[in-house]
Amino acid sequence: MCRGSGRPGRDARCDLRRRVRVSTTLLVIGLLAAGCSGAASPPDRLTDVRAARQFESFALYWLGERFEKWELTEIVGLDERTEFVTLVYGDCEPSGGLQPSCTPPLEVQVFPLCPHLDVVARDPIWRHRRIRGAPVGTIDRAPVLFTAGAQVKVYEGEDADRGAALRALRALRSLNDVPPVIGPAARIPAPPAGILSQERRCTVGG
Repeated sequence: MCRGSGRPGRDARCDLRRRVRVSTTLLVIGLLAAGCSGAASPPDRLTDVRAARQFESFALYWLGERFEKWELTEIVGLDERTEFVTLVYGDCEPSGGLQPSCTPPLEVQVFPLCPHLDVVARDPIWRHRRIRGAPVGTIDRAPVLFTAGAQVKVYEGEDADRGAALRALRALRSLNDVPPVIGPAARIPAPPAGILSQERRCTVGG
């Protein structure tokens, strides 16, 4: 059961699982309707990508329309008031009785840099671990990469091997034009000195 934990990563995963349950219900309704009026229309992933490219609230990063064996299947949270955006890679088969749910292979969650930073950066592992120049911490057993403008968490779900999340962080590139804009192999700018250690007040990206 998902309960509010006060941890942004865990609460975000609970929210996504609820969305998966709702999506499953809608899928069943759609299939029933399709039996009467033809095939159901699949989600328009290209519409999601176009909307994400125009998103201006904070920097978004992704793995492209496909990462390894997983296609981008959904982008959740593209709203001006959103606290984070989730990019879902791969599909899963819901199970569990009356309220079936499942965890997709990869969930890439992008937050502005500042919110909940005292919790997310509490584990000092980020002092010793970097990917493409940016520090990498851990929360809820998932890696979180700190850029100059955002936090990027990657959760491994069903069908993902151990290490897929770190490989995903190494493959990050910009999805929209909000700085810092990075290419798939470029160095990732780290947050300003003293921000993660809370020696300086965070005012970047939120």
